Amino acid sequence: MKINSTVLLAGALIAAGVVALVVRSQLSAPVVKQATKAPVEKTAVLVAARDLSPGDFIDPSALRWEETSESVSRSFYFVSGKDSENKLFGATLRERIPAGTRLSSNMLVRPNEPGFVAAVLHPGMRAISIPTSAVASSSGLVSAGDRVDVILSLRRDEQTQQAPSAAAPMLAAQTVARNLRVLAMNSQTDTDVRPRQDVDGDATGKNAPARPRNPVYQTVTVEATPQQAEVLAVAKEVGLLQLALRSPLESDDDADAGPSAVTRLADSTAIFDSNVKVKTFRADKQNVQQFQAR
Repeated sequence: MKINSTVLLAGALIAAGVVALVVRSQLSAPVVKQATKAPVEKTAVLVAARDLSPGDFIDPSALRWEETSESVSRSFYFVSGKDSENKLFGATLRERIPAGTRLSSNMLVRPNEPGFVAAVLHPGMRAISIPTSAVASSSGLVSAGDRVDVILSLRRDEQTQQAPSAAAPMLAAQTVARNLRVLAMNSQTDTDVRPRQDVDGDATGKNAPARPRNPVYQTVTVEATPQQAEVLAVAKEVGLLQLALRSPLESDDDADAGPSAVTRLADSTAIFDSNVKVKTFRADKQNVQQFQAR
């Protein structure tokens, strides 16, 4: 009986030891960590913020950055951190693109590149250059992309070769074309859309480089209908053409309106409204005649 008890006790001790070893090995086994996936790096590419058509000038409101996890090639697309959208301001499109489309280099024509003016023209429109000067072009305040009215002013006494003794000069002016889009000043087609210069720690902008100004212009190229182009071609031969800058908030309802009424000297001032006295001599007689001012 003692032998059986001893055997049972020894077997129990051995079984307990085996169980303890198994439990210890399980507890001391290294925990296998699940592999974590590396976060996908996203790239921001430049896309159209709205529908864009050929002839539209690109400005800050036409562009936005859109993130994507796809691989993007800089050979065709513009990538944030490597490309700047500022370089596209003033460019136009070769084809119509809907909002959200990625912009590629072959879609764009930049200012001063060959074919830019032709690409900017809307269908059915013409580009015509007219002579002007710093004063006539609003002293350099007009730039490509602005809307203007063209005013013809002339001295009619010079046109009719009347005698210079007339008291009141024969002056007249008329708006011959309305709401024309400026395409270029001289040969410059830049729209002068520039980024802020006060974002690099200079809140006052005192250290920002001054914008170049070119107040002397010999020609201004505008977009006109075929009929307006003919009117301007004749008008530039008979007098001085001046540009009147329009507000961008004005409607285009009067774009196709014909020339306005002629504004004469009497419509501008009453200085010459009084009668003009002229002395006349005939033999030994002297008279004073009065003529109504024109």
